[in-house]
Formats: sequence, structure tokens, C-alpha cells
Amino acid sequence: MVMLQWNGELFAVLSSFMGGGALGGFISNVINRKENRRIKRSEAIQMEAIAKREDASAATEMMGLLERTVAHMERMNTYNEGHAESLLKMVQERDMLIDRLKRDMELLQLHRTEDNRRIRGLEKTVERELSWRKDGDFHYCTVKECKLRKPPIGTLKRVMV
Repeated sequence: MVMLQWNGELFAVLSSFMGGGALGGFISNVINRKENRRIKRSEAIQMEAIAKREDASAATEMMGLLERTVAHMERMNTYNEGHAESLLKMVQERDMLIDRLKRDMELLQLHRTEDNRRIRGLEKTVERELSWRKDGDFHYCTVKECKLRKPPIGTLKRVMV
């Protein structure tokens, strides 16, 4: 029984402590309601400010990245323009060289044609001379006053072939 009494007292102490705590929490909530709202509102404003700061820093970082990208693109454009000009100049020089080589080839072709024409003329002359010599060897006589010479000296007429 003593144990129950003591347990009962313990139960009463505990229940009053718990009830008092709950009642105290309720009363504290009612009394501090406006202050709690202000605290919550302040926390919300702080969180919003932190989020805005993070957004601003992200935007600043993105702007820096964009500026670096634009600067890089400008450098690449100037690099490409410079190389495009040198490439265009090289292409123009190549075209000029090709034109000059074509003219040289045409000139060489003309020279070749002219040389072939001269060679054919020389071949005909050589053939004619050889035929005349054969003909002359057949009628050659060392005695100037030979009566058998045909044709007589000074009367040979060469026919151009």
C-alpha cells in the first residue's frame, strides 16, 4: 500500500507536471502568438533573401561566363578573319599560278607544234637530198669532159618533191 501511495503520488506529480507543461505551452503559445508569427515571417524573409542572394550570385556567375564566352568568340572571330584572309590570299596566289601554268603549257604546246612542223620539213629535205644523191651517185663521173655523162654537166634539173 505504501508503494501504491507513493506510486499514486508519483503519478499525480507526473500528471500535473505534464499537464502543467502542456498548459504552459498552450498559454505561452497564446501569449507569444504575434511574436511567433513575426519570427516565422522573419525566417521566411531571411530564407527569401538568402535565395535571392544565391540567385544573384548565380546570375553574376552566369554573366561572367557569358562575358568570357563573348570574349572567346570575339578572339575566335578575329583569328578566323585573319586566317580567312590569308587563306583567300593563298587561294588567289594558287589561281594565279594555275593560270600562268596554263599559259605556259599552251605556249609549250605551240612550240611543240612548230617544232614538229620544222622536223617534218627537215625530214622531207633529208629524204629529197638522199634521193638526189642516189640519183647523182648513179650519174657521177670524175672526168669532167666525159661524153657518157647523163645528164651532161649543168643540165640536171632537180624536181622538188
